[in-house]
Amino acid sequence: MSDIPKQIEQVNVSLDVVWQGSGGKHDARISEISLNGCFIDSMGQEILGETIFFKVHLPSGPWINLEGKVIYQEYPIGFELRFTDLTEENHRLILEAVAAHGGKEAQQKLKELETKPPQQISWTAKHRVLLADDDSMTLRMLEVIAEAQGYEVLTAKDGREAFTILHHDSHFSAVIFDMMMPHLLGMDLIHYMKTDVRLRNIPIGMVTAEQDPKIWDDSVAAGANVFLPKPFSPPQVQMMLRMLINKNRF
Repeated sequence: MSDIPKQIEQVNVSLDVVWQGSGGKHDARISEISLNGCFIDSMGQEILGETIFFKVHLPSGPWINLEGKVIYQEYPIGFELRFTDLTEENHRLILEAVAAHGGKEAQQKLKELETKPPQQISWTAKHRVLLADDDSMTLRMLEVIAEAQGYEVLTAKDGREAFTILHHDSHFSAVIFDMMMPHLLGMDLIHYMKTDVRLRNIPIGMVTAEQDPKIWDDSVAAGANVFLPKPFSPPQVQMMLRMLINKNRF
């Protein structure tokens, strides 16, 4: 995390967020963000000093799970959070969000990071990933992107085929499922993996054309780690794979 500065300018944004505190769960919007924290426009009742958990849809594509401490209230307009326990990957994602919304310092920092020698990714050759999607073009896109990053890839054309593979083979560093597939849904596969001691610790990514944040919420509650809405770009898939693999490296 030393590559990323602790102070980044604040920018105006409009990002979907689902947050949960002592008063319950709320759909809202983030209107301002920096690397240190954000302002959530919400009429939900929060407590000063309370730590809340929230899910935000960043411009880079994925929904990510964050937490923050309430440091300022402006009822009924909203409240300001200070991020807590940010991972290095989430630091980078938020830095990209600030840059995407005009943050000059963040843009400069990203350029500096991009000019550094690329990290060795030879370790990815040891990682196997399972990809399942009933749309052949989407499945092929996921496969090409993953293989280009050095992963060993197995594919399944529907939920039943993915189930069969998992039943016989548990040696995966990550899996990515489409939410809606014939025979077995992505959610069904999550439930199966979480009840099997061989599979329960494999990081799970979900992709879907559904736009309802609550679907993401349900999949995360079931055990998914990363959620990526369709349509997505190759860099977004690369980031999703990196986030999943990093969860399995330690």
